[in-house]
This record gives sequence, structure tokens and C-alpha cells, in this order.
Amino acid sequence: MRKNGKNKGFSLVELIIVIAIMAILVAIMAPVLLRYIEKARISADMKMLDSIYVALAYAAADPDVVQQSDSMAEIENMVNNPVKLEDIDTTTLFCQEALDTLGWSSFSQADYVQLIQSAHSSGSTIYVQYKGSADNPLAMWITDTDNTGKKKHYAGPATSGANAWRVLEDPDDDASKVVSIH
Repeated sequence: MRKNGKNKGFSLVELIIVIAIMAILVAIMAPVLLRYIEKARISADMKMLDSIYVALAYAAADPDVVQQSDSMAEIENMVNNPVKLEDIDTTTLFCQEALDTLGWSSFSQADYVQLIQSAHSSGSTIYVQYKGSADNPLAMWITDTDNTGKKKHYAGPATSGANAWRVLEDPDDDASKVVSIH
């Protein structure tokens, strides 16, 4: 600053120092903030899975659904193997009850992939497997998503074995990373 009595503002050096400090702070904070944003998106995906879980569990417990043979066949089909959400027969009462609970018109992959907020590929799929226990009847997961909060896209679908829904991360296989619930 000038030593005479008239102070007209900051010098160019002072302004450059302030800008440099701000740039350093932004460089430090930006990755952290982006990671928190992605983790919030993953939480939103978990909430969506939880909504689907509740809708399917309530539909499977409905006495009217249990009495309908094609709905029971659809549920039994999910016992032995994971089923893509879009492959559930929409003509069954089981599916209609779940769709009504969710307020959705279909389980189309093109529709629900738009609701996935975390880093994902256009081929992301929701899988459902009926486990049949009273306290936790369903296992669900989304393939080709990022559950780490980092921007990674996975090339292949998640594994679909009996334990695939339990393991969120297999350090040896990037393709098996999934967002999972229950």
C-alpha cells in the first residue's frame, strides 16, 4: 500500500495473493465436495431400492396375491434365481400391487434407470431375489453402479450367485461392485 494518506485500494500483488489462496482452497475442497455429492446420490439409490423392496414385500404378503397361482409362480421363480426387475410379469396381481404401491406404471429398465442417481451405465439393472424369510424376504441390488462415492463405471454386470447380494465389494473384481439393500 502507498504510504501517503490516500488509500485507493489493494495493490495488484495483494489481489494476486488472495486469488491464489482462494484457488488453493477450491482445489482442496472440490474433490471432497464431489465425493459427498456422489455419496448422497448413492443414498438416494438405496432409498429407491428400499421403496421397491417394501412394495414387493407387501405385495408378496398380500392374501389376494398368495391365492393367485400366476402371482405365486412369479414369486417362486424368484426363489431359486435372481430376476431382473423388468422381467417380472406385469400381468400378475403381485406385480400390479407392487406398481400401485410405488406409483409406477411399469418396471421397465428404461424407466427406472432414469431414477438411478449415482454414477451408472445405461445398462444398469435392478435384480430381485426372494429369500422367503419373514424378517428379510427379499434381496435386491443394482448392477453397473458405483457404491464407493468415486466416479467409476463398471464394464460388466454384477455376479449373480447366492452370496452376490451380501458382498458390496470384491477387491479382485471391479465388475462385481453393486449397490445393495437387505
